Amino acid sequence: MLTPTLVRPIIASSDFLGVFLSGAFVIIFGAFYAMTVTLVKLKKLQRGYILLAFLFWGLQVYSMFYLGVKIHSKPFTFKAMMIVMIAYLMMPYIYFRIISKSEERYKDEKKESKNV
Repeated sequence: MLTPTLVRPIIASSDFLGVFLSGAFVIIFGAFYAMTVTLVKLKKLQRGYILLAFLFWGLQVYSMFYLGVKIHSKPFTFKAMMIVMIAYLMMPYIYFRIISKSEERYKDEKKESKNV
């Protein structure tokens, strides 16, 4: 009878720091990207800062790419990671649009209830 085995990618101990830091940078640069886009959309920062947000996103993509290479991702996993990065590029815009539309709808309903 065959015993089930779990195949894990082998990460060299010399690569551990790079893997750890690139994973942390994915989170940090993602947070800075989302924060910068949000502040520009809320008009707390000038529109020119959107370029800084895209720089953060680019650094996040590079960190994710580096992480994928260092952990020896398979092609399917690598493609999935890059699709997630493209989705992450669009998410703040989608989220802001949903919030804006729901806010407009709520204001309209509030006006109608005052008129009644």
